[in-house]
Amino acid sequence: MSRKTARGTFTAAAALLMLATLTGCRPDNIFFSVKNESGGTLHDVKVTYPGEKITIGPLIGSTINVGTLENSTIIGTYRHFDGPGNVTVSYSTEDGHTHSFSSPPVTGSEKGEVRVSIEGNWASFDTKFEGSQQ
Repeated sequence: MSRKTARGTFTAAAALLMLATLTGCRPDNIFFSVKNESGGTLHDVKVTYPGEKITIGPLIGSTINVGTLENSTIIGTYRHFDGPGNVTVSYSTEDGHTHSFSSPPVTGSEKGEVRVSIEGNWASFDTKFEGSQQ
């Protein structure tokens, strides 16, 4: 490999590393699952969690748009927290009522899972975080 090629490769690698640092790349270390135990269909299901840190200013929430969730259906995905806040689930039931519930506060440094169970007019959060971060 020529000296010019090695220098170009090193420069590209350094630029990618700096870009990853500046954009706040973090591993997706929280597994979210949402389960419909309502006996009916839920609509416009959304889970919002502390995320998308803005360089200047506060955290804004990141959202998992589930959409429609049939009875006994579970969805799951990996994401990460970018700071402290609450996990919130919002949805509409078949009768057109809209509901929203929030978890206890999270610090933003957790790793593990967040399980959301929706039972029609009620939703509960079960968190299993590694170590003593609960």
